[in-house]
Amino acid sequence: MRARRRQTPGFSLVEVIIAVGIFAVAVAVVLALLPSLARQAAASTDSLTAGRLPDGIRLELQRLAATGGFNNLAGQTTPMASPLPATLMLAAPRDATRVQSLGYLPPTAADQITPDQRFFLIEAWTFNSAPLAFDTAAAVLPLHVRVSWPYYTPGSTTPTPLADREQVTFNLALNR
Repeated sequence: MRARRRQTPGFSLVEVIIAVGIFAVAVAVVLALLPSLARQAAASTDSLTAGRLPDGIRLELQRLAATGGFNNLAGQTTPMASPLPATLMLAAPRDATRVQSLGYLPPTAADQITPDQRFFLIEAWTFNSAPLAFDTAAAVLPLHVRVSWPYYTPGSTTPTPLADREQVTFNLALNR
């Protein structure tokens, strides 16, 4: 009579090698996705920050109107045309804690956002046809605003070309 071998419960060497191989492939895929996910998270954060800018823009425009006059502020904005012409420009840092004018009545040099911190570029145009065209007798200044980023990347001395920036546009009305 032959002695029977009793099989002990467990995994064979082949099964263990296959399981380790599947695990290694899964880890490699997750590690390959991390840089892309980090970029997407940063882009999402910047988009959300840009969405918070209208209140800061309105405050800076109100400061400019109070300092230089409402009609003078309106004179600093250019009517929209195609392509969009140069106009009133504002900037904000990446955290959007403040918005400042770049050319028209900027804050004192000590309070200005340094060029390498200007992450968001904000441009404002007036409308060129009724009923939204600016009237000096009107009590409101309707504006078309474009926020684009990154205007400057940290450590850069030149602005990022507009074609390489993300952007969002919206309309804003400033009351006298």
